[in-house]
This record gives sequence, structure tokens and C-alpha cells, in this order.
Amino acid sequence: MTRAEMVEAWRERRSARRSATITDPGGVVDGFALRKWRRAGVFGAEAVARVEGVLRGLLESMDAEDETLRWSADTIRACLDGQPTPQLLPAVKALLEAAEPGRDVTQTVAVLSVVHEVGLPWLSPTGERRLAVIAGAVPVADVGADDLPRGAEGDPTGAFALQQVLTWRNLDELTTNHLGAIIPWAPLGIIDDLIEAGVLDRSHKAWTLRADADEQNYLLARLAPEKTDAALARSLGWDEPGEREAFLAGEPLQPAPGSLYDLLLRVTDGEADVLKELDELLPRELVLRLRKVRDGAMTGSWDPNIPTDRGLWRLMCSLWEPSAAVNPARGPFYALVALRHAYDLICQGERKRAQAQVDKLVDHEGAPAEHAAEAWNMFAYLALLDDDLDLAYVSLARVARIDRRVEENLALLERRRATKRNDRDQPANPYLELGLPHKSEQWKHQWRERRRADRDDLDLAAQANWAKRRIEQAERTEDWSDFFVLPLDPTSLRLPTVRPRSLTPRPAAMPRRTTHRAAADLATVRDRAIADLLPTLLIAPRRPDHDHRTTS
Repeated sequence: MTRAEMVEAWRERRSARRSATITDPGGVVDGFALRKWRRAGVFGAEAVARVEGVLRGLLESMDAEDETLRWSADTIRACLDGQPTPQLLPAVKALLEAAEPGRDVTQTVAVLSVVHEVGLPWLSPTGERRLAVIAGAVPVADVGADDLPRGAEGDPTGAFALQQVLTWRNLDELTTNHLGAIIPWAPLGIIDDLIEAGVLDRSHKAWTLRADADEQNYLLARLAPEKTDAALARSLGWDEPGEREAFLAGEPLQPAPGSLYDLLLRVTDGEADVLKELDELLPRELVLRLRKVRDGAMTGSWDPNIPTDRGLWRLMCSLWEPSAAVNPARGPFYALVALRHAYDLICQGERKRAQAQVDKLVDHEGAPAEHAAEAWNMFAYLALLDDDLDLAYVSLARVARIDRRVEENLALLERRRATKRNDRDQPANPYLELGLPHKSEQWKHQWRERRRADRDDLDLAAQANWAKRRIEQAERTEDWSDFFVLPLDPTSLRLPTVRPRSLTPRPAAMPRRTTHRAAADLATVRDRAIADLLPTLLIAPRRPDHDHRTTS
């Protein structure tokens, strides 16, 4: 072994002995070594042991290949080898500032926690007092205004302000500047707390301030759900946007019974008995709209913006049964209701009321062509029932010029006019007498229902039996030419089956997936606030009193 190697080995053994005498709980403290550590502002055996431990961890975490950090590393090694120096502080600060992202906060917190716990005079007075507040040793009220951070320079990440409002549960004291600094790094659980407190909303566009794509999507769904398409929602395991999109597109759905879209589907079908349940699931503004739908049914008069949603028509019709003739000129909804009302009255044998309604329909000059044809066809049928064949023929003749569907009925009227009065059959369409559209395949079932319902009324029972015989005769001969066709097209009387867009809530925010005030989240905020105190680390330790020298 060379002399140089022997000297190096002796130095290593000496360093190990000194470290053992200081840090070994069972050993004797080397007072000479303790006095040397005072140069670095470290007082007492426990403090030395804590500092040595954190310094070793700092050295292990550094990039050994980084030449710019060699002086800092050598300075720390010298301190650990028994030669503490005031230059320890700038060396520590340099290593902390050069730490890799993701480890910088952890390492800074490790160092500054030791500074606070063993009372090292390594921080400026302001930094020391602020660290005491963060650690919970001193209430913020006991700290002077000059010691509190001001602006972005004093609280660059907003962590100090965030920790304090979380401690005192007054989140609304955060400013817009605070939020801009907090959003990029705060745990999602804390962001959710800010959202639920009403402090953070869509106007802050928090999803644009996060680096992680999954977190961006999460915050987009939490704050601006209308920007979340079905594919993105599925990636988050969130079904509501896709269900809403399918509902509005008219696609088949199988929602859970009693859920929002289950009730809305039933409203689409005109089921009025679900409205109370629906009230409990709709937001306030839509509850008020639904109330207007119900209130309008009492008089048959709605605000103009209600009937514009064709998805509400079935519900409106189920809530409202006209007691008088409906004016079709009031709008498309009322025009369809008037047409249906006239047809229902004809099927019910209410000829006088039916005539009053049909008169309003034929007087409506702005009616669509298909509605006008149906109205004049009804008018002609009522005239036929009154045996006013000329009026019936003239009514249909005016329609035949633009709608050839009435030609069969015109031919029937011509044959009837050519037949002597006493030789004419009863003019009524037997299907209509049973309350069904012409050539309905449900006539047998309807006849049985009518027979049961009218068994105590001989006239009505006889009329139903007559209708049965006429239909059976027509089916045997496959000749329905003697039946007045009404309606011309049953689909013209049908209510639309579109979904009620105006009762469909705007996309709701995705429910939070995080834990409220999770301990880990609060610890992250505290650690970030501590790490922000790194600039207050001095270049040399302060002299706590005149009895302790910190330099040789």
C-alpha cells in the first residue's frame, strides 16, 4: 500500500469514528466535533445527527455526472467528514435548486423540516416565521403582515394561501391570481374542493392549465361537460353524456327505471303520471318549464315557446282534453289538435260538436295541404251523414284538384247520388262507428270491447253489431268501395314521437371521483408551501445569540 493510500484510509476511518461518536445514541458525544458544527449553524448532538442524515440523502439523490454541482457536493462531503463550514448553506441550496422535477419538493421539504424541527438558523426571519405557520406551530394571526407573502414573488405557487384557507375553511378568500398559480399543481381532490365551494368554475378553464391529459379530461368533464363528447366520456367511465346524446338523437335507450332518461322517455310517450318524479330530477329552470306545461293544460293555452318543442306535444295532449272547438290558426300544435279533436268527435258520434270543429278547420286558410285535405274530407263525411250529397261532393271536388286521395270518396258520392234514396245503404263507415280508422285490423277487438261496454244500451249495441256485419261482408267480398275513407292518411293525425329537447337538462358535471379533504392532498399542499420557502435559505447561518459563534 502506498503512503497516499494509507493516508486516505486513515482519513476514512477518522471520519467514520467522528460520525459514530456524534450520531450513535449509545456513544459519547465529541464536544470538539459539536463545536465545529456550530460554524454551519448546527447546535447540539441531535441537530447534528438530523442534519447529517438529511445531507447524506441529498448527496444520494444528486446527479453524480453534473460538474456544475461538484463544489456543492464536495462542500457537503467535507462537512460530513468532520469539517463543517458556513458554506454548507449555499451548497445545500444549490443542490436543492438543481433537483429533478418531481423530487425537488420532496428534497426541499426534507431539509426545511429538519431546519424547523431542530431550530436551525438557516432561514431569514421572515422565512422562519412563515415556516412555523405552515408547520402549524404558530397561528397566522400571530405573524406580522410584513412576514406574510405578497404577490407571486412571495407565494409563487399559491401554496401558502391555499394551505391557510384549507386550514380555516374559507376557500372563497382565494383571489384569481392565487387560482391561476394553484391550478397547475394542486391535487385533483383539492381542485374538486374548490369547485364544490364555488371558488373555481368554468371561467377559469382549469383543464387548460394541467399538463396531464387524463387530468385535463377529468377537469373538462367536471367544469365544462357540454364540451365532453361521448367518446371522451366513455374513456372516463362516465355514461351520462353518451346517454344524453343518444336520447336527443332518438336512438334506442335502456335507461334504469326511474332514472332521468327513463322518465323523459315516458314523457315523450305522453305519460303524465311521471311528472312528479321528474320534478325531483330536473334542475330548477326546467322544473319551472314543466310547471308551465302543466298549468297551460288547465286552459289549453300555453306560452308560445312551449309548443315549439314538438317533443312536448304528446304530454300536452294527455294533459288537455278540449272542451270546445280548437282554433287551428293559433299554430301547428293547435292545428293538429283541432284535426285530431274533429276526428275523435266523429268516432264518438258527436256530430254537432264535430261539425263545429271541422268548420274551424276548413276556415283556416294557412293549413298545410294534407291537413286541409283531411279537413275537407271530414266536412264531406259529415255532409254525407246528413244526406247532403251535393255539399259533400262539392267539398271533395275542390280538394280533388290537388289531392287525388279523395277520388275513391268522390266515386262513392257519385254512386250514391245515382242511387234512389230508399235504396241507399246507411252512409256511416263501420270502422268509424267502432272508433277506428278505415280498414283498421283491430276492429274485432274493438267490437268486443264495445259490446261489453254497451251491453246495457241497446241502441249502441245494435250500432256496433251493424258495424261488425258490414265489415265482415266487406272482408268476404274484398270490396270496401262503399265505405267512405276517413282519414285519408292515419299518419296525418299522429302526434310526433320526437324527444322533448326543452326538458332535457344541459350536460351535468361529472360527479367528483376524489376524496374530500384527503390527508394526502393536504400534505401535498403543505409540502409545496414549505418548498416555496427555499429562496429564504440564507448563504450563511444567522447568529442566534452572542454566545454561539457560527464562523471560525
